[in-house]
Amino acid sequence: MDATAVRRSPAHIAAYLEGHNVVRAAHGVKPLQWSPHFANLAEQWADACNFKHTDGVLSDKPYGENIVAATGPFSVHAAMGTFIEDAADFNPHHPHFTHYTQVLWESTTELGCASSVCKDLLGPSTGPATLYVCLYDPPGNVVGGMRQNLPSVFHHS
Repeated sequence: MDATAVRRSPAHIAAYLEGHNVVRAAHGVKPLQWSPHFANLAEQWADACNFKHTDGVLSDKPYGENIVAATGPFSVHAAMGTFIEDAADFNPHHPHFTHYTQVLWESTTELGCASSVCKDLLGPSTGPATLYVCLYDPPGNVVGGMRQNLPSVFHHS
């Protein structure tokens, strides 16, 4: 199986969804569905080895995004885990947008992710790194929408 087929395998898709939906379920938030459209856009960005936010250039339709990269063994599960690492830092009295708030954003219904192994992504002495890109529809982390889209976080914090 070639690298593209592996990245689009049911197991990878399930890992991306599980990494998000387990956290969403713990907060009573509806699960995300897979978006082949946004997965294709995420794949374009990952394959270009852009370790930066897209600033919306991939689509005329707004979308949210989370991006992470690391060297060495870096599985889908580990990458999705980095998106929720900042959960403990959330303070409802001084809220700010994070990877975690995008994962939990209640009005988001779809997710599309992709990864790519990129040479020297994190610097010339680091070797290859795996870049993960996840795009969300509708976007989360929208100014003015935090209390409506993260009530469980505000309630449980």
